Amino acid sequence: MLNRVIQLFLMFSVIAITFNVKAKNWDGLFDRSQYYNAKISPDGKHFAVATLNEGKTILVFLERSTFKPVGSAKFAGSLEVGKYYWVNNERVVINVVKKDPWAEAPVSYGELYSVNLDGSKGKMIYGYRSGEMQTGSHIKKKKSTFGWGEIIDTLSEDEKHILISSTPMSNTGERYASVFKLNVYTGIIKKKLGKAPVSFSQFLTDTQGNIRAVIGTDKNNHSQIHIKDDGNWKKVPKGSVGETVTPLSISESGKYLYTIDNYQQDIKGIFKLNLEDYSYKSVFTDKKVSVTHVEMTTDNRSAYAIRVDDGYPAYLILNKKLEEAKIYKSLLATFPYSEVTITSKTDDGDFYVVLVSSDIDPGSLYLFDKQNNKITHLFKFRPNFKNSDFSQVEPIKFEASDGKIINGFYTQAKSTKQGELAPVVVLVHGGPHGTRDYWEFSPQVQYLVAHGYSVLQVNYRGSGGFGYEYEAAGYKSWGSLTQKDIYDGYQWLVKQNKAKDNNVCIMGASFGAYSAVQSAAIFPETYKCAIANAGIYDLELMFDEGDVQQRGSGMSYLKRVLGTDEKQLKSMSPVNYVEKIKASLLLAHGEKDKRAPYEHVERLRDALDKANKHYEWFVMGKEGHGFYNPKNQKAYMRKVVGFLDKHLL
Repeated sequence: MLNRVIQLFLMFSVIAITFNVKAKNWDGLFDRSQYYNAKISPDGKHFAVATLNEGKTILVFLERSTFKPVGSAKFAGSLEVGKYYWVNNERVVINVVKKDPWAEAPVSYGELYSVNLDGSKGKMIYGYRSGEMQTGSHIKKKKSTFGWGEIIDTLSEDEKHILISSTPMSNTGERYASVFKLNVYTGIIKKKLGKAPVSFSQFLTDTQGNIRAVIGTDKNNHSQIHIKDDGNWKKVPKGSVGETVTPLSISESGKYLYTIDNYQQDIKGIFKLNLEDYSYKSVFTDKKVSVTHVEMTTDNRSAYAIRVDDGYPAYLILNKKLEEAKIYKSLLATFPYSEVTITSKTDDGDFYVVLVSSDIDPGSLYLFDKQNNKITHLFKFRPNFKNSDFSQVEPIKFEASDGKIINGFYTQAKSTKQGELAPVVVLVHGGPHGTRDYWEFSPQVQYLVAHGYSVLQVNYRGSGGFGYEYEAAGYKSWGSLTQKDIYDGYQWLVKQNKAKDNNVCIMGASFGAYSAVQSAAIFPETYKCAIANAGIYDLELMFDEGDVQQRGSGMSYLKRVLGTDEKQLKSMSPVNYVEKIKASLLLAHGEKDKRAPYEHVERLRDALDKANKHYEWFVMGKEGHGFYNPKNQKAYMRKVVGFLDKHLL
């Protein structure tokens, strides 16, 4: 079977064929890509390619020049490959994930495994299954560790060791992490380099690979930064930075810490903190939107470019002196109107593996040969589809009923009768706070438009990315202002002659599912149907059940965004007034959902039954918060389209 996987890789590579298969089976949008990640070795002689083998992710190692397979890494039983990292020219460290029998999605238990590219010397080097191993007459042992291991730095200067954080296992993940230097061949911890002074910690190294900073979250859900100075942690004084700051990197001089922050301003931009006197200065802030993403060097030590999304994505180079930044700028010119990411590069900078995607490109991987100025296509994530099969996503802006400008996206149905307007699905994103919709490829959107439905996505107030005031406007307004923004977006479509009046269904997952049912209740004459997956329908229940309220910071978050007024919580919970709903409902849920426990949909079902309201039911016993298994995703979307066909003209 493994040989067949390698044959398929060669067949789909640029050296074999050009993709020209006409897409017919839209269910294929939800298949896991056969090949979805590739990284080049530091010396450029080999690729590591994550690929599917008998339904599980494995790693295949290939010679770069010939694509000849030289080895592989795969696990028995329920284990498979998660994230992985080249740590030297011959060895890779893998974050092992496990698919438990009671759940569909594999999860990480913090275990790290290392292996040579020829498949030899494979060893579990960290985690509860790493065991104990005597090392001759030395006292040091490789011990089983009941903690989550995360790679901090692969230490390119040290071929035998990496830096990892180790967080002791707990139900909430709030215990303090330690930093270890770990041998990638033996799994022996060479030394402990300190312990985080705050929970949910993220460590930063400087350009020499030394731990210099850590950020974590306190019980009030506020960020805390600590700087390593003479072996001790020093907390950055309160008020020196913003409460939701995100650290990026340490400057080459070691004097500055670069961050994403909205310190004393509304929009999040790039700042730099002087580590000597804690003075804080703005580097760049967009006028309309927050920084979406920061491109980091492949060693994850320096930031060199940022992305902002006011409709279409736009990029700004921060450090023009870095060679990686120069290459990135040229790649942006080569792939306009695309999201471009360098996934790996060689130490000498001669070869780069590049991921490119867009609203009509699910993702393609390329190899850039700097010396020959040549770009070679490696593979597509959806080889049975052409970009022309998909519909372009149009950024839109509209004025809400109170005059506020709201952003969103409109994707027109692919097949409509001449002179007729297609029915509309309002697809509501989850969150609601901190997240937003982007101009990007969406399998759900493309599936819906392929079946004759135009799609509207609204970045309602409460969404992230448009400033603190915009996001905070959605606090304690989940059931009112947020739903009004979504409604106003549909009315704008009608006025723009992009949609018929009252020929619309509202759909979403998580908070989007809540919105679907809530909007059906408060705008009963507008929505003909509502589709809700993994939703929360009783806001009071969020304070008692689910993984959010289990953490101290999670409870603080709920109090801030929902409030504790019992009357208001009841008024924003659709489970309490289903009698107002006229739309037909499709309710989907996973019984193993920890974020929105199954009890939410049970309570809604019971209320609907009591009120004699019509609904359809789609429950998966082993799924969690949203559907992971491609078979279940396909079945769900077929159910969705069938439901839409019954209720929209």
